[in-house]
Amino acid sequence: MNKKNLILGGILAVLIAVAYIYQGPLKNWQSNLGKPSNFLAKLDVDQVDRIEIANNGEDYGIEKSGDRWKISGTKEFYVKDGVIDNLLSQLKAAVKAEIELAGENKDKKNEFNTDDSGISVKLTQGENVLAEFIVGDYSGVYISKPGSDKTYAIKADIGNIFDKNNLYNKEIFNSEADKIANIRFQYPNREFTVEREITKASEDSGASDVLGDWEGVIPYKFRVDQDKIKKVLDIMSKLSAVKIPRQSFAGTGLEKNLIIIQATGEGIDNTLMVGDDNGEGLYFAKRGDSDNIYLISEEQRDVLDQTIRSLR
Repeated sequence: MNKKNLILGGILAVLIAVAYIYQGPLKNWQSNLGKPSNFLAKLDVDQVDRIEIANNGEDYGIEKSGDRWKISGTKEFYVKDGVIDNLLSQLKAAVKAEIELAGENKDKKNEFNTDDSGISVKLTQGENVLAEFIVGDYSGVYISKPGSDKTYAIKADIGNIFDKNNLYNKEIFNSEADKIANIRFQYPNREFTVEREITKASEDSGASDVLGDWEGVIPYKFRVDQDKIKKVLDIMSKLSAVKIPRQSFAGTGLEKNLIIIQATGEGIDNTLMVGDDNGEGLYFAKRGDSDNIYLISEEQRDVLDQTIRSLR
């Protein structure tokens, strides 16, 4: 190879190197120049064991309890596995997400809901605060650090993961209606029981007992409209709350025993207590074996408010 070719080869190599630097590292550096760094970038989500939330004037939180997460201040109000998995997954996505400066005027933070109108979130491990931020949502998701004038747009879907109504497990009962064979109704001035007729299968057949029609058995035998009792059965087998109220028994009326319904059967013992209304057309309710307080609809409550006569 002659000297001329060597020189041309060297020039070509330099040009290739320059092009690589310009199109690669240099271009990336230029594109990132001036972009804010994600203030959540150093957060290790797996270290978080408590999340404190303030939203619409209400404080609540969730905390790790063994391998599960439960609502802080409750005995056994657990977050559904799928819900907490999504929350932690979205938090991890937020840690890696790009952010852009959306505004730096304190007086305009209300336009992004990153002022007091936003959702305040504190992530902790024991007594150590790992991260604090405010989530706003105005035509997209925005976040801000408490006390900062700046608001950032974040490319992560964290707008609804801290909403109380999404975090709380609203499931009250989830049973097979066909296995319920007895329903006891108890009110302050009356009590009665209905049950299904059972045709016993022979021990040799290997078949299951056959459940027939419903009939009243206590305090005496009475006829039961099958369609009416089915509405009760549907509620007592599969029931979810409309909303989750503040977890305090004060003002719920649950201690008055206004309505107590117990549905039993093969492996099933579902007891529901219903109290007063909350002033907004919903009624306080709880399971007999739990202190978790729920709100059910007026329609559901009315279906459970029965008499012997109304069931005929």
